Formats: sequence, structure tokens, C-alpha cells
Amino acid sequence: MKAGKIAYGTDMCLEKIKFNKAKILIVAEDASNNTKEKFTRICEEKKIALYEYGSKEELSMAIGKANKTVIAILDVNFAKSIKNYLEESKGEIF
Repeated sequence: MKAGKIAYGTDMCLEKIKFNKAKILIVAEDASNNTKEKFTRICEEKKIALYEYGSKEELSMAIGKANKTVIAILDVNFAKSIKNYLEESKGEIF
């Protein structure tokens, strides 16, 4: 996070998607259906890989913030590493 390779929270992630900065998105499994549908639609339009992984608490702990439902990975190489991990552990869902 300190390196500026991620964005978190709905508004920040939407901004990064809008400016084509987001490489992949991770949405918490316990996110609301509205949030999941919103990011699914946007990611399909922008051709961004979207993963559903972990709980809000787990995602928040991973980045050292509280109550974060959505994380965008901004760096290409970091995104590849995260994508490989997610696909090995659960598989891409969107």
C-alpha cells in the first residue's frame, strides 16, 4: 500500500477504473449484491479481471485499513502476482 500499488474503497476504485489505472479488482465475498453487480458491470465494460475473495475483514486487514470491500491493484507486476495467487486458490469468477 505504501508503494501506491493499490487503491481501496468504492470511490477510489471507481476513479482508478475510470482513468484506466486498475489492472485487477478484488471484491469481498460478503460485499452487498449491489456492490458486486456494480463492479461486475464496470469491469466487464473495461475488460478488467474481477475476483471475489475473502471477507471485508480479511481484505481490510491485508491492507491495514478498516471496512474495505473493494481493492484495486494498480501495478502490472503486482497484479500478475495477485492474479496467479487468486487463480490457484479459487479461480477467476468474472
